[in-house]
Amino acid sequence: MKKLSASQFFKYFKEYVWVTLGGVLNAVSLFTFVNPSMLVAGGFSGLASSLSYILELFLPVDFDTLMSICYFALNVPLLICSLIFLRGDFTFKTIWATAVSSIVLGILPSGFKFHGARLVSVIFGGILVGLAMYVAYENNGSNGGTEIIGRIFSKYHPETDISRVVLVSNFIITVCGSIVVMVVENQHFDIVLYSLMYVVIGGNVLGMLKRGFNHPQKFLIVTSKYEKIGADISRYFKRGYTLFDVANSYDGVERKMIVVVVQYRQLHFLKHIIRRRDPNAFTVIKDVYDVFSRPTFNRSYKTK
Repeated sequence: MKKLSASQFFKYFKEYVWVTLGGVLNAVSLFTFVNPSMLVAGGFSGLASSLSYILELFLPVDFDTLMSICYFALNVPLLICSLIFLRGDFTFKTIWATAVSSIVLGILPSGFKFHGARLVSVIFGGILVGLAMYVAYENNGSNGGTEIIGRIFSKYHPETDISRVVLVSNFIITVCGSIVVMVVENQHFDIVLYSLMYVVIGGNVLGMLKRGFNHPQKFLIVTSKYEKIGADISRYFKRGYTLFDVANSYDGVERKMIVVVVQYRQLHFLKHIIRRRDPNAFTVIKDVYDVFSRPTFNRSYKTK
């Protein structure tokens, strides 16, 4: 067996600490906000809560205990599939996060439950579950459920967007689970809308954290004043840019296209430079998911 160095051990230890935090946040979101408001979360959390509401009618066991057991039991087949089809590191972290969530769901005291306005539960529960998913994702793990399905599906169909697979799965589970709650607990239709809102907020928080608050922006600038614009980019942003020869199919005039990636907070200043140097420049701005570059990319820049 290969011996881990001190740095490798610390790296794995740190990742498992973060994954543990993700599992705790996921459980707190469910226990504190989702379950007391009878919301149905997306993924296998939603399946577990729906099944728990049904089993509670027939078994002399409280809902929280049923939820804890069902949550882990439903994830077991997926964890086995993950162990077979995906990398062991991801699977072990997911097993750990799922176990942590199940344990925390079973041991949290009733004083942690929030019984206020349902809208407050939707907002804060969604924020917590978004944080939980992000923490697990950033450390090559997950909280189980549809995230495992998405990863397996993506491995054999790499052209497929994982987020769409997870989103569709969560939508179906949330709607069906909410209908179960409506019937079993005699709730109104608004439970479906609140549950969907919870899933949407969680997904948006996850997406926002993935992109970051200063996510990169890609500029495609077709201009005849490329020298002046390029000089300003080098001067103010302290970075290079890529230059292409392009031609307009309409008038046949040859121009240059500047391609450069900047931070979101630099977006408006670069737009100001383009307007000042060439008001007729054709510019396209695109969101960039991530950038692998020198460490200087995220340093501050001077505008004077």
